[in-house]
Amino acid sequence: MKRAAALLVLGVLAPMLQGGLAPFVPQGLFPDLSLLLVVSIGLCWRSAVGGLLLAAATGFVCDLLSGSLLGQHALLRVFAYGTARYASDQVNLRSPAAQMVFVAVLTGINALAMGSLSAFFSPGTAIGWIGFWELVLVTATNALTAPLMTGLVGALVARLGDDEAGRRLLRLETRSFVS
Repeated sequence: MKRAAALLVLGVLAPMLQGGLAPFVPQGLFPDLSLLLVVSIGLCWRSAVGGLLLAAATGFVCDLLSGSLLGQHALLRVFAYGTARYASDQVNLRSPAAQMVFVAVLTGINALAMGSLSAFFSPGTAIGWIGFWELVLVTATNALTAPLMTGLVGALVARLGDDEAGRRLLRLETRSFVS
């Protein structure tokens, strides 16, 4: 319960911090903290249902603060969580390089999905190449920040948890043979 509460507080504070610092940091040089938090939860936390709820709550807070379509960020954060969780089961994402590549690809997919959803639900908007270099900059910033955020979330989960702490590991149990 402590872990969920702490991660929920982080999920609420991450978009607030990002929005509060946005006017003071050059555009594209501040990472997408909510996306990185959701990916870190997908890589570090064992509870699938709790992670989905935290991802949806984080996305909903982003929706409320950004003024975008209600549910747009929530949908994309749930997708990011599911992708991170599935990818961490299939591929070893423990190394910083693997995390950086994964987050870079996921950031590009997130931006494309955000633009597509906006264009679909708001007829006057269109996907354009105007923000391409900004997307490249945000992708690089997210990729460089991903190992740090994953380490922080992993340390928080390990500190507040008992037996399910840290990254999801394969549990091997010994067999006892009776002769």
